[in-house]
Formats: sequence, C-alpha cells, structure tokens
Amino acid sequence: MLPGGAHTEAQQLVLGADWAATPLGPVDAWTPTLRTAVGTVLNSRFPMLLMWGPELIMIYNDAYAPMLGGRHPAGLGARLADVWADVWPVIGDMVARVQAGESTYSEDLPLTMSRDGFPEETYFTFSYSPVLEPGGQVAGLLDTAVETTQRVLAARRMRVLQQLGGLPRSVHGSVDAAATAAVDVLAAAGADCPFGLVHLVDDDGGIRLVAGYGVEPDRPRPAAELRAVHQAIATGTVVRLDVPGDRPSGTADGEAEVTTALALPLTVPGSARAVGALVLAVSPHLRVDEEYLVFLELAAGQVAASVTDAQAVLGERRRVAERAELDRARAEFFTDVAVTLQRAVLGPTVLPTDFAVHYEPAAGTLEVGGDWYDVVDLPGGGYGVVVGDVVGRGLDAAAVMGQLRSAGRALLLESRSPAHVLSALDRFAALVPGATCSTVFCAVVDPIAGSLQYSSAGHPPALLVDEHGRVTQLEGARGLPLAVLEGAVRPQTDVALPPGSTLLLYTDGLVERRDEALDEGIARASAALVDGRHLATAPLSRLLTDQLLADAPDDDVAFLLYRTPG
Repeated sequence: MLPGGAHTEAQQLVLGADWAATPLGPVDAWTPTLRTAVGTVLNSRFPMLLMWGPELIMIYNDAYAPMLGGRHPAGLGARLADVWADVWPVIGDMVARVQAGESTYSEDLPLTMSRDGFPEETYFTFSYSPVLEPGGQVAGLLDTAVETTQRVLAARRMRVLQQLGGLPRSVHGSVDAAATAAVDVLAAAGADCPFGLVHLVDDDGGIRLVAGYGVEPDRPRPAAELRAVHQAIATGTVVRLDVPGDRPSGTADGEAEVTTALALPLTVPGSARAVGALVLAVSPHLRVDEEYLVFLELAAGQVAASVTDAQAVLGERRRVAERAELDRARAEFFTDVAVTLQRAVLGPTVLPTDFAVHYEPAAGTLEVGGDWYDVVDLPGGGYGVVVGDVVGRGLDAAAVMGQLRSAGRALLLESRSPAHVLSALDRFAALVPGATCSTVFCAVVDPIAGSLQYSSAGHPPALLVDEHGRVTQLEGARGLPLAVLEGAVRPQTDVALPPGSTLLLYTDGLVERRDEALDEGIARASAALVDGRHLATAPLSRLLTDQLLADAPDDDVAFLLYRTPG
C-alpha cells in the first residue's frame, strides 16, 4: 500500500493500528480493492477520507486530519456515524445515496460541528464517490474535501466592510445618525457580531450610548461593560469582557449563548484620542483567531471614520483641511482592508529564502480581486511558483481565484510539471463559473541544477535578468488562457537560471496603463529590474513598487521575485 522510506504521521498510524480489532479485520485479509484505495488515500497530499464496509470505518491521510480537530487520531478506524455524529443529520442522506451508487458534490456546505469542544461554524467543499469491488458492488466511499471556512468567512466579512465603507455621506447629518447607520450595517452581520453598542464621548467628556442592536435598548448596561468602555477609550486598546446571560435578541432557546464581547476604541489614523468605543459580541460558534480580530478592528475603524466624518461635517469651515487629511486616511484604510482581506483569502505564505512577493489593490478601491501568487516547496529542494489573474474584480473574482490557487497548489505537489498543472487546471477551470479566460504563469525552480521549467496560459511573459543586466522575456511556452479550448496541449520550456540572476513573475496591473502599449510597460519593468538586480529581493520589491506603482494603477497588482544563489 505504501512505498518504502520514511512514513508520515497518518501512514504510521495506519500501519501501526490493530485492524483485526475493527470490522475491517486484519490487513492480510483485506481485498485488493481496499488495499488499493487505502494506498491512494495515504499517498495523496490532497485531503482524503476512505469509509469502508457497512460500518463505514474511517481511514484518512495527513491532509484530512486537521479537519477532525480534537477527533484525531481517535477517528482512525472508527465508524463515520460516531465520529461525525454532530453533522450526521446533514451528511447522512448523502452517504446513503453514495452507498446506492451515486456520487455527490457540495460546495461551501455549512456545517456546525463540535470537533474542538464548542459548536463551530465551518464550511467545506467536498465530493463523495463510491468505491466499487470488481463485481460492481459498492464496498466503500471516498471523500475528497477542502475546508473553505476561512475563505467563506473572509468573503462574508468583506461584504460588511464594503457596506460600511460605502455609506453615503447623507447619513452624516449628525453624529448619532452616522453611528446608527453604521450599526444598521453591523446588525445584518449577526453571524460575526451577535450584538453591538456604540458609546461616544461628548464635548464635556461624558460617555453616552448612542446606538445599538441585538440587545434590549432600555436595559441598563452591566457595570463591567461600562468599565471596559472607559478603559478602551482611555488606553486606545481592545478590552475583552465577559457577558454571561446576554442573549442577543431573537436567539432561540437551546442555542449557544454569547459569553464574550470586545470593547474596541473608536480611533482614526492621525488622532491619539478615541471618540468612543464599539462593543461587539463574539460569536460562540467561531474561533477568535487573528482574522476575526482584524475584521472586528477594521469594522471599528470604519465606524470611527463615519463618526469623525460626521463631526467634521458639522464643524466650522476651518476643518476643510482636516477633512482632506481624513480623506487620505480613509483611502489608506480602504487599501489596508483590501490587502488584509486578500491575504486572508490567499492564506498564509511562508516564503523561502531569496523570494519576495507583493500584492496591491487597485487605487481607491475597497475590493479583493482575482490576482494571486503562490510559492510551493517541492520534494528534492525545488519550488513551484505561480502567478495568475482571474477576469474581473470583487468577491466573485476572489472566490474563483481561491479555487484555482488551491487546485494549482495541489497539482504542483502531485505533478511538478508546469504543463501538466495547466492542462489539469484547464479541465478544472471549465467546471468553475467565472474561471474561463483566467491567465496563469506556472514554473518549477530547481536551485541545485540552476534551471527553470515553465508554461504560460495566456499570461504576460516573466522577466529574467542576469547579473550583467541582460533581460530575457520568457514567452517560449505560451498558450491560450484557461478553459478557452478544450483539450489544448500545453507547451513547456526549460531555461537556465545563471547564478545571481533575478526572476520576476507579475500580473498585468504592474505594466499595463491606459493610452500606453503593453510593451512599453514591460520595458519599464525590465529597466527597473536591471537597476535593482544587485539588491536583495525584499528591497528590490520596494524598488519595483516605488518605480512602477507610483502612479496609482487602476488594476490590482501581484508580483513574485526570486534570486538564484550565487
């Protein structure tokens, strides 16, 4: 079932399990079909779960284990219905259909599960497929799955931040009206913020409650909450507080109660004094991780921007200059939101030595987009590098980008051939609405051999500059964008990477400008790359940003730099 050599944690657990004590029986008695299916699952780096026999005994690989949370490793060899008892009312019917010979596919399916000791809101994209014995009978089920919780939550939170950023200035007739308009937006985000309250500082230094949702408006606020509000305003820091028994309006009996809230100071860039505090409850169904905290802080930042903007509108005309500064701060806020949320969708990337990446949203927008980059560690010391661009902007483009990036990463780990990766992405993109005509540049770097193998799906050519300043445009393996022509053969080319050379992969936002030929933009990027060829990748990234993006491009930009050793 498994090749020789070192085994992964999941492979070791399977090899060391006492299968004779399970309904599957000893390994020697397993059918060839079962042994083949187990080998397929354990040798894949894509999350897979095999459920075998009438009892649906679970065997899964390392990539699937994190989805189990605290149920791993006890889930290995256990019954599916026992391990996933909390979501069985949702998946049980799917399992029955697959046992009858049907396949299923679910995209971003919401599941509330208690895998880590609390009822957690999660989302998964997965497919159940029957595994057949030679006689045609269904002997087991194969589950290929990806947890999409972070992407779904990031998209949902992005919508809220977009709405906060898009509030019309007509609501700023008064400070209270501005706070109420912002609260109305947050009230629609009950899954992330079950209840919220805005406390503002008056001109005389007093603090008053001006707007809220999710709790009874006339109910006296607890003393602990008021202390947290005063502390948040005084220190400019986020204060955590317990809110036992504070059930949001409309919560049904038996649902998890809110137990924690955060008092967030309402501050804007350039001002040391908070104008108030926003109390937001934390959902009992979500992990309070960094992305969650960033979203709450960004929401507070936009509420603060709305309130201070209202104060500016009502101020004297001398505040015109202050308004200009506020507009600048707002523009910076929009950019910070877009970059933060784009990184949440892209997921964390720990870059190897000699790499640098950069993402920048289109000027003046509060949107994620379809540009992406990726660096994948490959066995043997190589790297898979990808830069791509989905047609369009906004959440739809970002959702397509997330799927293509995840699929490309999995394919690179399995294939390590750029042409094969793009051929498979062609077929995958044809099944994803909105993915047609996406462009991708995919390459494999071999630092030891000093070589680069690449293939391009309609993407702008990568640039390679040697230590002497000679520039090469990598356009020898260019094909059509994704999903344009069924069965298209993807070309592939090898080039040498001389010591000290620099590789730049980028999206068209870096080089494309209105009323200018694309070749002019590529020439400008080449010149900047030559100027900085002796810099390390991090300062070179800043140099490219300063020289090529100073004119605030109207398209998203992503680029990736690599410097060969030597």
